[in-house]
Amino acid sequence: MTVRVGIIGAGGVAVTHLVNLLRIPEADVVAISDVAPGAAEACIRRVNAQQDLNARPADEPRRLRARVYADYRSMLAEAGLHALYVCTPPAARGAVELAAVAEGVALCVEKPVTLDLGVAREVAAAIRQQNLVSSVCYQVRYARAVDDARRALDGRPIAMALGYMLGGVPAAPWWRARSTGGGQLVEQATHTVDLMTSFLGDVERVYAAGALRVHRDVPGFDIHDTGVVTLHFASGAIGSIATTAVLGSGSTAGFPTGLHLFAADLRVEVWGASLKVVTGDRTDERRYGESPMQALDADFIDAVGRRDPARVRTPYADAVRTLAITLAGEESARTGRVVEVAQIGRAHV
Repeated sequence: MTVRVGIIGAGGVAVTHLVNLLRIPEADVVAISDVAPGAAEACIRRVNAQQDLNARPADEPRRLRARVYADYRSMLAEAGLHALYVCTPPAARGAVELAAVAEGVALCVEKPVTLDLGVAREVAAAIRQQNLVSSVCYQVRYARAVDDARRALDGRPIAMALGYMLGGVPAAPWWRARSTGGGQLVEQATHTVDLMTSFLGDVERVYAAGALRVHRDVPGFDIHDTGVVTLHFASGAIGSIATTAVLGSGSTAGFPTGLHLFAADLRVEVWGASLKVVTGDRTDERRYGESPMQALDADFIDAVGRRDPARVRTPYADAVRTLAITLAGEESARTGRVVEVAQIGRAHV
């Protein structure tokens, strides 16, 4: 089955998905929508330029020839879509997804799915009612390193997990404001939270600390640029995640990255392209060349073609749970209180 795909939001992450989709024979990107004049056309040019750059001399690169829409509602009404990628900033989510679900269109949504847990739960309920395929772009779950990490753990109970999201400030202006980006834990370290919960299960409560130390004089910057959150899991395990946006220009070199898992006589350090397994006096390190995002996109298109929601590793419902945890962490960092994740859920329903 050829899957007719639309994209809403024509920024950099859309380019990544589009290049991936052009490598999937079953995917046919037929429509792109963005509210900014000229953004969709610029996106198409960037994708086709990248196709030309990556093509081998004997190849005829597949071209992107999508129709451009200024209004996503017109796109949903006219383009005959089977699937929609939602690549807008997180504060602009909700109405698009509900409109797509009402048309029976499968969804692949960038993380975090929204900044409003009530909206997220409404979308999740609509997806469940229609039994639609959904995926959220927590692509690290698709990394071969993660599969090998699970094999290395071999069912051992995990006692503790440490996570890291250390870097600089992304270029997008909306990322710097709580009202549009949600903060680094919600928008960026959500990857770390998602992967941690995929290994350790549900989180019951969190407490966190955050500070604005370096970017306090940057106009519109009202989120923490440094933070730590502690997570208490229902299993009894403990997790901690350190975040900062004050680094750049290679200054993260040598720092811990990704997710570190601790079990009896075993340490596993895993992220998208690397794995380290330490047991006793033996250390096994591996590097991986595959693209987890390519794997996620291929899996989503396959699931849509088969009409099988169970084929996706990162369904929307899982992302709602991750959002609840990160929102609880942000609330704890602002208030200094321990926050029950279940209470965050009730507050936003």
